[in-house]
Amino acid sequence: MSSGANQSKNQRLTSNSAAKKANRGELEQLEAFDQKIKTYISHNKGASWELIRPPESDMRGKPTNCFTEDGCSLHLQMYSNNDQMYAPPYSQESAVGIVMAVGSVGDKLDFDKGARKGTFLSRDGGLTWSEIAKIPLIYEFGDHGGLLVAAPNVQSTTQVRYSWNEGKTWTKLKVSD
Repeated sequence: MSSGANQSKNQRLTSNSAAKKANRGELEQLEAFDQKIKTYISHNKGASWELIRPPESDMRGKPTNCFTEDGCSLHLQMYSNNDQMYAPPYSQESAVGIVMAVGSVGDKLDFDKGARKGTFLSRDGGLTWSEIAKIPLIYEFGDHGGLLVAAPNVQSTTQVRYSWNEGKTWTKLKVSD
């Protein structure tokens, strides 16, 4: 009887060890998957998809040197893996063509803690994008997209920024001390 009990115990240990290895393998696969996430866009109701064309230059006019032909594109932060609680891509039916999103430029979406994320704006439904901030912002639209308002999302602030011309120029407004 004791040999049967020992055999059962050994089987349980082997089974637990195999389960731990399988879980570790699944976790490694999930982490590897996170390192490959890219953002695609469709302009024809999903019939075809393409990488999002990155801005030609950053908000300061410096070339991004990022080209979709080389596998470099704009990647937008969505709901998944959003530990920092960045604002998701945003658009309103009443603000035709205007889209704002937090993201990064590169070969994949960068999830690293120190990763540089910026805020991007499209005025043509996602066909072209421009960087409007070097930090993640939270945003809202008013007046059918005629008024855009944004503020830092992951840090405290005493000011908001707004635009009356679909994000072409921005003005900062102090709202508290």
